[in-house]
Amino acid sequence: MMPRVKRSLFLVHRWFGVAMCMLFALWFATGIIMMYVEYPELTEEERLAMLPPLDFRAVAVPIGDAVAVSPIREVATVALSTVGTRPAYRLRGVDGELAVIFADDGTRFTGHTPDSALAAAQHSGFASKGQLATYERTIDVDQWTVSAVLDEHRPLHRVAIGDTLGTVVYVSTATGQIVRDTHRRERFWNWLGSTIHWIYPHQLRRHVTLWTDLLIYLSVAGIVSVATGAVIGMLRLRLRQRYRGSDVTPYAGVAKWHHLLGLVCLLFLSTFIFSGLMSMSPWGLFDSRSSEAEQVARFMRGGGALEPWPALDWEALLHRGAVKEIEWRRVGGAAYAVVSRGTGDREVIFDGAHGPEALVMLRQRIEAAATALVPSAAIVAAAPVEQYDDYYYTRHNRHRPLPAYRVTFDDPESTWFYVDWSTGAVVLRYTAAARVQRWLYNGLHSLDFSFLLRRGVLWDVLVILLSAVGFLFAATSVVVGWRRVARTRRLAAQPN
Repeated sequence: MMPRVKRSLFLVHRWFGVAMCMLFALWFATGIIMMYVEYPELTEEERLAMLPPLDFRAVAVPIGDAVAVSPIREVATVALSTVGTRPAYRLRGVDGELAVIFADDGTRFTGHTPDSALAAAQHSGFASKGQLATYERTIDVDQWTVSAVLDEHRPLHRVAIGDTLGTVVYVSTATGQIVRDTHRRERFWNWLGSTIHWIYPHQLRRHVTLWTDLLIYLSVAGIVSVATGAVIGMLRLRLRQRYRGSDVTPYAGVAKWHHLLGLVCLLFLSTFIFSGLMSMSPWGLFDSRSSEAEQVARFMRGGGALEPWPALDWEALLHRGAVKEIEWRRVGGAAYAVVSRGTGDREVIFDGAHGPEALVMLRQRIEAAATALVPSAAIVAAAPVEQYDDYYYTRHNRHRPLPAYRVTFDDPESTWFYVDWSTGAVVLRYTAAARVQRWLYNGLHSLDFSFLLRRGVLWDVLVILLSAVGFLFAATSVVVGWRRVARTRRLAAQPN
């Protein structure tokens, strides 16, 4: 290698390494924390568990009347649950628009006052008997509510529950319901975990383009650091004509460990930083040319006339137990209801039937309506999925229901859909590009391989071991970098 090129290589690695070494150490350390404490989220299990049972005695407005008075032009789904202390219909349009109509008098929910937001939190399952919730403030965004999924609910009412866990809940001004919860332990570990790992202070994260570009170019800088280090590491390694008679490296002390650990960890370091870049879908690399929202809307709407939303027999429902929520949906134009008593206790009511008979009818409708997802393409394969696979799986708070119905198309994007086989909801879509990203990000970054995930503890041990070794290597980088900076400062301070 030419001396000038070699010198440039050393200089690039030296100063990119100085710039990135601390971030590498923090990424590995915080990654272990994030395995066990994820970013705050109101999971579906928590949401249903904390909803109070519906008081059907107060329901005086039929679903058809609620839809008629709502401002939404085309309603996609309707859910009946409790807002504050009153039953209310939550309507969502095909374009995502939200509206809430109270089921006791037909008036539209127009937002909480601080007092009514406090009452909603007090009435929820988050506040056990005897606990006194406290209204804190109205916010647009804070550290635990930066996620874009909450944009439609802003501003948010922040309420402290006053329990021993230090629970704080956020109440939507759009729907009147709790949309996020956090507790003291979760917040503490997320300051040390996700906030550092994702460079996620809300003052930065709320500027999405700036935050995205920062993460992309920091990842690129990390790749440059690792790549140049790999070349230098191989150039400086001597397995035959060794240094000082026996050493394979010319370095001593921490620098020696940095050299050897860097070579040992090279594959893992390379895939870790590269997959981190892939998580950001840089420069639109994995973007889809089609609209998932439009595809799902076609699946729900069908090609014919829309059936009216069916009225239900409240008394019959109560005979089978307390109800937390009822959601009306469509598949292929047919309207039906999903009655939820808990996450694992859902009942479909289809064309007056319920139980196994209704489920058979719903699944027949799902199969018939599947072609509408991508009408310009043929279905290559369609079948129920009874077990998780490499693309449809669950881990920690990311719950995906089983069984599911997988439909694959021969369109230019080679699109796959997974539909909840028990409710008819489209759960997941994968284009060919998204499947590639799944391997380049989830596969390489968090080792989301089905053979590891099925073995639970093996996945934990392997990820922790690799992260610990990566952290040890990064720690040597910090020491070497610190020494280089200190030496440079001393040289600069010496008189000419």
